[in-house]
Amino acid sequence: MNVLAKTQPGAEKPENPIMDSSRYEMARLLAFAFCSADALVETEPDGRIVYASGATGLLFGHKPDAMVGETFESLSAKEDRAMLGALLKRVANGERFQDIPIKVSRSGDSDAVLSLNGYRVPDLSNHCFVTARIVETGRDVANGGERNAETGLLTADGFGESVKAHVEDVAGGDNQGEMTFVGLSGMSDLKDRLGDDEHQGLLRRLGIFMKAVSLGGDTAAQLGHNRFGLLHSPDLDLESVEGQISQFARDADPKGIGVSVTTQSVGVETMDLTGQDVAQALIYTIQQVAREGGKDISKMLSSDLNAQLNEAANKIAQVKTTIETGQFDVAFQAIVSLASRKAHHFEALIRLNDSPVKMNPFEFVCFSEEVGLISEFDIAMCRKVIGRITSAVERGSVLPVAVNISGYSIGSDAFVSELREMLTENPEVHGSIMFEITETARIDDLVKANTAIRGLRADGFHVCLDDFGSGESAFEYLRELEVDFVKIDGMYVKDAAKSEKDRAFLVAMSGLCRDLGIATIAEFIEDEETLEFLKECGVAYGQGYLFHKPDVAADLSGNLNAGKNLKRKGARG
Repeated sequence: MNVLAKTQPGAEKPENPIMDSSRYEMARLLAFAFCSADALVETEPDGRIVYASGATGLLFGHKPDAMVGETFESLSAKEDRAMLGALLKRVANGERFQDIPIKVSRSGDSDAVLSLNGYRVPDLSNHCFVTARIVETGRDVANGGERNAETGLLTADGFGESVKAHVEDVAGGDNQGEMTFVGLSGMSDLKDRLGDDEHQGLLRRLGIFMKAVSLGGDTAAQLGHNRFGLLHSPDLDLESVEGQISQFARDADPKGIGVSVTTQSVGVETMDLTGQDVAQALIYTIQQVAREGGKDISKMLSSDLNAQLNEAANKIAQVKTTIETGQFDVAFQAIVSLASRKAHHFEALIRLNDSPVKMNPFEFVCFSEEVGLISEFDIAMCRKVIGRITSAVERGSVLPVAVNISGYSIGSDAFVSELREMLTENPEVHGSIMFEITETARIDDLVKANTAIRGLRADGFHVCLDDFGSGESAFEYLRELEVDFVKIDGMYVKDAAKSEKDRAFLVAMSGLCRDLGIATIAEFIEDEETLEFLKECGVAYGQGYLFHKPDVAADLSGNLNAGKNLKRKGARG
């Protein structure tokens, strides 16, 4: 009889005079474990091995019986013992870890990197069980998320998404977790004292250790060369974490100096916000820490990050209120033909005169992108512009109005679907509305974005690529996105007017667009000299104070002398 055979409900366990009930259950456990591992080790809570089975000779360099009585930590390479100790401590506390790579020293053989999974079985005297398998060369045992190549830790974006998912999952529950930033002062100097291999080894150990002490074993991130982020259990001993990281650095440092470790935790339990709002505030704070690469990390982390988190949360609440209640105005600025100076179309620009938000329009848009609210704003802006066009159409003919759409929004299926539905419900605006894709946020999936753009153009809506020349991806966008217009960034225009080299680039850019059948628009035209310069460069259309200032009361028929031209307070794009 096969003692590993599945027992049917209500059936008696197979009889075996050698195997008692507990060992029968152990056999089932072994069968389960070996489905995804090559060896299994059982330890007491203190890490002393009481049982081992499987290909332990291949993995650990010892037969199963020889491992009994030894501590699990003693089997690992010296540099990974602290990590393994931290892993076993987590298991003893009732947590699990998954796919953590640990280097072991095999007797009479070369070291090996094993992928370990660990968990505790309360019914078996709180013993800890660890499965192991050989890591294939070049294989990353960690799963999911964008990762740093050196440490294997999540990037700022991946970490932000992990934190967001966790906060939203446990909103209102007891297991909120805690987020801590870790700064290593002196990391650059230490790198200079280490060889490439030693530096890579230190980063690997830091990555494994950070994972080991993080919630779920994989919610740790590298946010810069000397800063990290952890989502962890509230009872994690951060002083011990600091000490262990310091020890890693001293052990690696030929001078024994190491680094100075600073931690700063941020809490969410006192914030009167929904799980989604907390998550958005946390993501923004994470990005801020990652972005401040040139600042002294110890000084930055000595500041009150909880205050920054609450400030971000309050800003998010104000921005959401502004969007949901429509507490913003729309100003219209004309884009004219440089040859005739006649208005060709308008651009819709946000104004925040009545909003509780204390930001200028550009800051508002960038913040909305960073906290994930830009698609909601873009829809709200489209709705306002459609309303304004509808009213104008009732009084006569109107010129088209261009509405800005973030690179984030054009890549969102939900946004594109809602926009297309809105346009279908308002057929009177067909031919009177167009869209500018902004470059303040990078478009990750150009194929997907171009599919959305092609859909809009197929329905008769012109599309413009905004801010061309302001980012590193400008020509990649031009190659991949099928648009009708390209708007040349204003700062690029100003630079070209001062430099022959930049002028040559502008002429080439204009010629390239013309060859592709794409019309060019230049921003920030404020004097006749710039106008003549752009005409010589072959630019077709222009926008700037020379022709028209943004105006909330603009006559959309194209009469630029009508309405009240307001002083420009900032514009998107």
